[in-house]
Amino acid sequence: MNNNSKRNYYLDDIPLEEAIEKYFNALKKYFSKTPDELIDVTKANNRITSKPVFAKVSSPNFNLAAMDGISIDHKNTVGATETSPKTIKIKDFDWIDTGDPINDNHDAVIMIEDISKISNNEIKIFSSVSSMHNVREIGEDLIQSEMIIPENTKINHFDIGVCLAGGIKEIKVKKNINSKFIPTGNELINLGEQSTKGNLIEFNSYVINGLLNNIGVNTETSPIIKDNKELIKNEISNSIKHYDLVIVSAGSSAGSEDYTKEIISELGEVIVHGVSIKPGHPVILGKINDKPVIGLPGYPISAILINELIIKPLIEKKINHKIHNNNQIKAKLTRKLNSSIGEDEFVRASVGKINSEYIAVPLPGGAGVISSIQKANCLIKIPKNIEGFQKNEQINILPLVDINDIDNTIICSGSHDLVLDLLKSFLLKKGLGYKMAINPIGSLGGLLAIDQNLCHFSGTHIFDPQTNQYNLPFINKFVKNNKVKTINLVDRIQGIIIPKTNPKNIKGIEDLNNPELVYVNRQKGSGTRILFDHLLEKSNINSQKINGYDNEKNSHLAVSYTIHSKNADLGLGIMSSAVAYDLEFIPLKEESFDLVIPETVLNEEYMQIILEIIRSSEFKQNIESIGGYNTNKTGEIIL
Repeated sequence: MNNNSKRNYYLDDIPLEEAIEKYFNALKKYFSKTPDELIDVTKANNRITSKPVFAKVSSPNFNLAAMDGISIDHKNTVGATETSPKTIKIKDFDWIDTGDPINDNHDAVIMIEDISKISNNEIKIFSSVSSMHNVREIGEDLIQSEMIIPENTKINHFDIGVCLAGGIKEIKVKKNINSKFIPTGNELINLGEQSTKGNLIEFNSYVINGLLNNIGVNTETSPIIKDNKELIKNEISNSIKHYDLVIVSAGSSAGSEDYTKEIISELGEVIVHGVSIKPGHPVILGKINDKPVIGLPGYPISAILINELIIKPLIEKKINHKIHNNNQIKAKLTRKLNSSIGEDEFVRASVGKINSEYIAVPLPGGAGVISSIQKANCLIKIPKNIEGFQKNEQINILPLVDINDIDNTIICSGSHDLVLDLLKSFLLKKGLGYKMAINPIGSLGGLLAIDQNLCHFSGTHIFDPQTNQYNLPFINKFVKNNKVKTINLVDRIQGIIIPKTNPKNIKGIEDLNNPELVYVNRQKGSGTRILFDHLLEKSNINSQKINGYDNEKNSHLAVSYTIHSKNADLGLGIMSSAVAYDLEFIPLKEESFDLVIPETVLNEEYMQIILEIIRSSEFKQNIESIGGYNTNKTGEIIL
C-alpha cells in the first residue's frame, strides 16, 4: 500500500484563542466538578483550599505578659507618680515573665525597669498604668471562628503557621490533577540504552512533567511505546481510566505512522487537530470519557509551547485557580524578526535591563532545539497578521521567569569565547542573583550593540591590517554614541582546526585552493571571519571557490564540532575549541580578545563584580588550564 494513502490530515487550522474556546466548551462536564480531599495541614504547602478555613481556638487563648516585670490590677496603680511613688505589697502583684499567663484578678503588667524592688514581697511603682498595659489579650492574633484562609487560595508556610495557631489539624484542599505522559516513536530510547544511528534519547517526558509538577500536577510516564497502533491504543485506553489528563507525545502530525488522531477518534472524539501557531501547529486536542487527551508534537519546543499555551490554562480552568503569570512587559528588540502571516509565532528570547529599559535578544533555533528554551527567560509573540518586528521596535514580551531574574540578567553580545562561558559560571558561583546571557553575534555586531545600548558589554577581537592593531580602530569607528572602557579579557591563539592525525595533510591557508577540501566558516561580522578574509586576500585565494565558505557557524565550538563530526575538513578558530574536541591545530596568530563596556554601566554593582572575577587569580588559573590562552594582560584597561 502507498504510505500516502495512510497519512492523516489536519482537521483544523484555527487561531489559538478559538481552538482553546472550542476545546474547553467540549470539556464542560470535565470542568464542572473539582474533587477535594482532607489532608494534614502541615502537608498543605502550595495546595489550594476548597473551603474557607476558620480558627478553632483563639490565639492566644489567655491574657499573657508582653514584658518581664509584675502583673497587677491597674486600679491599684492609681495615684503613683515620680515624686510620690506608691508601695505595693505581694498580695496585690505577681512576679511574671514575658509570655506567662496573667492572674485572672490582674489586667496590667509593669516592666521590671519601671519598678523599684524593696524586697520580694514589696515594691515601689512611679506611675499609674491603664488596663491591658503590656498585656497580650485573648484573641490578639486570632479570634475563635475567625476566617483564616478564604476558599480557592494557594496555601503557603505562613498560612500553615496561622492554621496551627488556630488549632487547625486538617484542611480541605482541591485534589491535585493526575496526569499520564505517553512517549511514542520507533526512534526513542531511554538514557543509558545502546544507541544506533537514528535513535533519540527520550526527554520530553522529563521536561513536560517537571513543568506540570511545578504547578501541582501529579505526573507519571509510561514506558516508551513504539509506533504500533494497537500498543498505543491500549496504553491510552488504560490510562484514561485512572488519570485526569493523558498526554501523548509525538504521532500528532500527518505522517504514515502518526496514529494519535486516529486512536483518539476511535476511543472518543478529536475536537481540534491543527492550531495556527508556530511552533506547535499539529497539536491534537481530544477527549475520551469526557477527559482531555492531548497529542503533543514530538519537537521539544513545540511540546513546551503547547504546555504553556494550552495545558496550563486547561489545568487552571479545572481547578478554577490562576497558577501562572501572563503579565507582559515592553522591551526593545535587538534585531529584526521575520515571520509568516497566518500563524502566531512564538520566539524564545533573553531579556535584560539596560539603563532602565528592557532589551530583548531573540534566540536562534527551531522547534527541535531545546537548548534555546533553556537559555530563554521570555517569549516573543509575533501575531499571525503581521510579518514580524523591526530592530529597535518596542514589543510586548511574555516573561517565563520572575521579573527580578530578568532585571538581573546581563547581556553580553559580540564575539564568542569559551572564557565568556567560564565567566558566566563564575558569576553564578557568587550566588548574588546575577546571570549572563551570551549573544554570539560577532565582534562587529557587538560593537554596534554597544553603540545602540542593546547590551551591557561586548566581546571583540578584530584585527586591523592597516594599523596592525586589534579592536581599538574598530571601537573608535563604530562606537559613537557611548563612552566606553576597553578591558582585556584574554589573549588567545587563532589557527586552522583540522581532524586528528590530519588525514588530508593540511598545512596552511594556501591549501584552500584545493576544491575537494570542505571548509566551515564563522558568521559575517565575527572577528574570526574578518581575519580569515584578510588571510585569503593576503594569499590571493578567491573565497567564492572555497567549498563551504557560506556554511556559517556562530561559535568556535560549533566550528570544531562540525570538523569533529566529519562534516568539514577544516576551519579557522581558537586553539581552546580544538582542544575541546581533541582536534589538531595549526597556530597562525595571537590576538587580543577585549571587553567593551559603556561607562554608564561600568560602576554598576554587577559590572564591578564581573571585573573583580576577571582580575582574580582563580579565574586566570582556570583560563590557563583550558589551553591556548595567555592571561598576562587579563583585566588590564586598554583604553
